[in-house]
Amino acid sequence: MKMPRAMLLPLTLPLMATALMLSACGGPPDDDEAGVRPVRVLVIGEDEGITSRRFVGRVDAVSTVDLSFQVGGRITELPVQQGAVVAAGNLIAALDPADYRLAVRESEVQLEQARRDLERNRTLLERGTVSPSAFDQAKTQHDLAEVALDNARRNLSYARITAPFDALITRRLVDRYTNVQPNTTVVRVQDVTELRVHINVPEHLVRISDETSLFDVTAHFSQHPDMHFPLTYREHETEPDAVTQTYQVSFGMPRPETFNVLPGMTVTVEIRTRDALEDAIVQVPVGALDMQADGSFRVWLYDDESGTVSPRDISVGQLGLDQAAVLSGLSPGDTVVTAGTVFLRDGMRVRPFEKY
Repeated sequence: MKMPRAMLLPLTLPLMATALMLSACGGPPDDDEAGVRPVRVLVIGEDEGITSRRFVGRVDAVSTVDLSFQVGGRITELPVQQGAVVAAGNLIAALDPADYRLAVRESEVQLEQARRDLERNRTLLERGTVSPSAFDQAKTQHDLAEVALDNARRNLSYARITAPFDALITRRLVDRYTNVQPNTTVVRVQDVTELRVHINVPEHLVRISDETSLFDVTAHFSQHPDMHFPLTYREHETEPDAVTQTYQVSFGMPRPETFNVLPGMTVTVEIRTRDALEDAIVQVPVGALDMQADGSFRVWLYDDESGTVSPRDISVGQLGLDQAAVLSGLSPGDTVVTAGTVFLRDGMRVRPFEKY
């Protein structure tokens, strides 16, 4: 069946125009005017081989404790100031000890009397002039007097509050000369033997808790940008935040001696993978890895002289935050493509991408 020439002409013109365009251009247009695909490259060994992440953290104390007297009385000593740090064992507050010292003295006298009665009854028991029950009663009175003395001495010790640790006085709740009842909170303190730094991390970084040897974690304060403080892993929460789905990880930090760091302050926490991940020779960005059909990895090397790329099989070890440890297949000085590897083919011409 033949089609009329009038109907063939509209179909032929677009095809001819397309053929002319292809003939003029020498083929389909490539990625840019030069027909060379831009790629991002990295020379192995030019950086530190370390990747890092920064998080906003919060400084906290190890614990916050309300201190109180276990006995009542009038406060005669309260030498602490809010915001001051009291060394472990130093005095925080004291009650008037007069009544408690008298109670100790009274118990000592009663114990001495009970001791003499016991010795007298022991002698009489040996002579057969008192019954064993009378001796047992004297022994009981002696033991009760010892308990009373121990109780009086304990109450006297309770009339003083000393710092159970290096304590930051956060709030003084009563004043000197106040009469307080037992268990009335006197001061609130925080344990600053060391500081705690809390950050929230995504789930793939919770492994910091199990692989602490692979990471260096440091704290940086905005008021002292030239200083950094090493952090030590302490604990992490196992339940994620309901909104952000991140996990809280806590680190310990020695209290700085050069400037004052208080609980509640913000801090920048930097997590860096260390140079040696297992037996890695070099490290490459994860984006440089090209997985093959059999599950093995390869990278694409860029040849500066020819401007082309070629694949190379590698052996991959430990994965860092954004870095992969390469056990074999690469050497310092090799130039690898770090992005867009899925579009590459052996011998393809490319040009290094510098900036937008």
